[in-house]
Amino acid sequence: MPPVLTDLLLSATLALSLRRFILPYMVEDDIVRVSAPVTMVASAVFLAALALTCADKSFWSAGATLAGGALLAFVFGDRWPKLAVTAAAACLLAYLGMR
Repeated sequence: MPPVLTDLLLSATLALSLRRFILPYMVEDDIVRVSAPVTMVASAVFLAALALTCADKSFWSAGATLAGGALLAFVFGDRWPKLAVTAAAACLLAYLGMR
């Protein structure tokens, strides 16, 4: 299991779920209530990926993974939130399978 691949999987998981995780804290609108199930799944996936990043990685590797995830979150749009959260969950499951 190459550590670079696991770092990329966790970065992708963090990036794909970050926008939906912070949505309730940034916007108070009907959009948040309508998309509550997607937001709940995204929050669980994001927090699991964050915990695994902090627990399983060395300091430099965790820092690079978190920075990469934050940078990728700005690149990925939030046009299809269900697809993004599904992809984030798939990346997390792939990481756990490789672990």
